[in-house]
Amino acid sequence: MASNSKASAATVAVIAKDSSIKASSFGVKVATFLRGSGWPDEAIVFALATLPVIELRGAIPVGYWMQLNPLLLTVLSILGNMVPVPFIILYLKKFATFVAGKNHTASRFLDMLFERAKEKAGPVEEFQWLGLMLFVAVPFPGTGAWTAIIASVLDMPFRPAVTANFFGVVGAGLLVILLVNLGLKYAIITGILLFIVSTFMWSVLRSLKKSLKSAN
Repeated sequence: MASNSKASAATVAVIAKDSSIKASSFGVKVATFLRGSGWPDEAIVFALATLPVIELRGAIPVGYWMQLNPLLLTVLSILGNMVPVPFIILYLKKFATFVAGKNHTASRFLDMLFERAKEKAGPVEEFQWLGLMLFVAVPFPGTGAWTAIIASVLDMPFRPAVTANFFGVVGAGLLVILLVNLGLKYAIITGILLFIVSTFMWSVLRSLKKSLKSAN
């Protein structure tokens, strides 16, 4: 009887995990295509993490779907997610200037990209390193390492921008692992709580900043 209970609990855990992985259906489709092309699973997870939209938030659930070692897939996802960051910070503006003189459509797309980055840049501009790190660490679409575009728009120094992204990506990775292992229902609840926390986070930080200024 005890062994049957354990087996049932294990089955429920697997079903819950599989349900939460469905949130990364696009990443699974890309992974399935790459698998069919002969890519090893480790390379697929790394490659997915480099891509905008999917990033680490999609790569980790796909790694679970592939049944990779959790520690290995987390390291691969973090490293893959960090690959575009230095290039975005160092070369995005130069690339945009070059493209502006060559292709009007591409120039308009990059202008739109920069405008969207500026719209999100307020908290990062206000809190700099801490703002960027927390922004990247919140595991929601549009807040991942590809928001290094914001650092580029704000002309943040290279080292602080890279380290803020790195610690943010590590934090996001830990949260995504937590969400995947919680199962769909609890992942949704945790996601709602994270959204609420992230909504009020900047207000709390502003209050702390004012308190520190008053104390000094």
